[in-house]
Amino acid sequence: MEKHSLALNESHTIAIMNGKRILISTGVPISIGDTKDINILGQNYDLENQLLGKDIKQIASALKTDINAIIGMDILSKFVFYVSHSIEAIIFSDFFINFKENMQELPIDMSFNLPIVTLRMGGIDVKMILDTGSKLSYLDASLLAGMKNDGTLEVFYPGFNNFVTEVHHIPIELRDKTMDIHFGLLPDVLLKNLSRTGCTGILGSEIFKYYNIQFCLKKSTLWLVEKGKAR
Repeated sequence: MEKHSLALNESHTIAIMNGKRILISTGVPISIGDTKDINILGQNYDLENQLLGKDIKQIASALKTDINAIIGMDILSKFVFYVSHSIEAIIFSDFFINFKENMQELPIDMSFNLPIVTLRMGGIDVKMILDTGSKLSYLDASLLAGMKNDGTLEVFYPGFNNFVTEVHHIPIELRDKTMDIHFGLLPDVLLKNLSRTGCTGILGSEIFKYYNIQFCLKKSTLWLVEKGKAR
């Protein structure tokens, strides 16, 4: 196993690895950085120079935070990793980690190598891509109709320039637990890209306010630990 601290003062999921700030993002297909590779669990993994036409400096500027690399699904899908704000760390492993806590198994779908969770919202099932690298969650406009607007926010999502979106505070249910999540309006172009996965939204890193999560993506499984029950 390999343990690294998390930058908990950030809204994004950023690991501090060998003095570098690494964005952990399950919502992007490839990994990029300011070096040619990154070592995890004794294995070197190649990093690309650009993600959808932007290099790491441009993405860091758009995100308004300092990062040296983004680890995406080309690397994250190869091993188990556990994101825990309770122990202020991310742990990488070659095998399932049994913390002997109240861990709940949550089967997920994997489509186009992206993790998809099914939530309940307003009494209906909603499929969303779980993107640990996105500080804001997003929904199709049809699901936000009639919801209270909490103002606007300038945001960035890979593949798009910075844009301003309305923000809505919405309760959702996962494993019978209600969570209040902030959702932005999903841009039409991004919604079109998501349609191939059958999803109508993106669930961002705000989920870590409620759960520590172990990702076993090879087995299409998440293991959830409620924050109040975690050590």
